[in-house]
Amino acid sequence: MDHATPQPRREYRPARAVVSPLVIFRVGTQLYGLPAGLAVRECMPVPELLPLVMEMPHISGCFRLGAAMVAALDIGVLLGTRAQAVRAPTDLLYRPLLLCNLPGGGSVGLVVDAALDVVRPDGGAHTVIDGGLGATQGAGRELELADGNMAFMLRMTDIVNDEEQMRLDSLMLRARKRAALWAGSENADLPGGGPAVTGTNAP
Repeated sequence: MDHATPQPRREYRPARAVVSPLVIFRVGTQLYGLPAGLAVRECMPVPELLPLVMEMPHISGCFRLGAAMVAALDIGVLLGTRAQAVRAPTDLLYRPLLLCNLPGGGSVGLVVDAALDVVRPDGGAHTVIDGGLGATQGAGRELELADGNMAFMLRMTDIVNDEEQMRLDSLMLRARKRAALWAGSENADLPGGGPAVTGTNAP
């Protein structure tokens, strides 16, 4: 490169903040949003739920996710839309479950009334009232959707705080132990599933 030759001046452009997409869902008549990927890992049908040892108003049940037990929270109860969690299989049949990451690690399922869309707030008609999305992904603000409806932004810490997460961890530990006991009882009835027979009386 000839350093004596003037080089074209490059214009400095600040890097645009990357805003993660948002999952838009409905609870009652109100729309809400949570960050996709950061909070919401997957949207899925509500799996078969197991009852808890201790029934709680906002928990529909729990389900197996690999080796872990995951609580299914009815977010409608947490948001004050209904007093008791939906638990009947017929009532859960057409409700989606948002599989979410917990702030302190682990997972939780959120039972919602409908999952509507995944949007990027920085594109097209998607604008945020009273400022842009920041590090908290716009939590506590309203997002104007392309169809003119408004969605209220949430954070997982607004839904499950540290105290609630400790309570859920304890409940899921008890549920996992209970499931293991049931599995052991079922295996005892299967050929070869019972305890080994030892000693002089063994055939």
